[in-house]
Amino acid sequence: GGKLKEAEKLYLMVNEPDLAINMYKKNRHYEHMIRLVGQHRKDLLAETHLHLAQQLETESKFKEAERHYVEASDWKSAVNMYRAHDMWDDAIRVAKSHGGVNASKQVAYAWAVSLGGEAGAKIINKF
Repeated sequence: GGKLKEAEKLYLMVNEPDLAINMYKKNRHYEHMIRLVGQHRKDLLAETHLHLAQQLETESKFKEAERHYVEASDWKSAVNMYRAHDMWDDAIRVAKSHGGVNASKQVAYAWAVSLGGEAGAKIINKF
């Protein structure tokens, strides 16, 4: 971390925040990357969160991806990510905490439909 911190200081001293941001991105220090985007490229913050979320999703780092989707105000993408990977409990959790009870019921219903039959009926009764 020390070397990157020093490099960040130098980049900022010569007014090159993008170089610092890319350095952190390359080294997968996403917290620092986000911090600098927030300070120097605020207009790109949501887009950056979204990009990171998609990248983390392809790496199967779902919890981290979820956090960035939510930060990008796109919790529905987090729900869809979990649905696509049959992680229905997580999909329902995200829907409920960000979209309320109705959103979580819609996800539960989709889960029930995907299961069908008796298993599906059990899900419906649970929610």
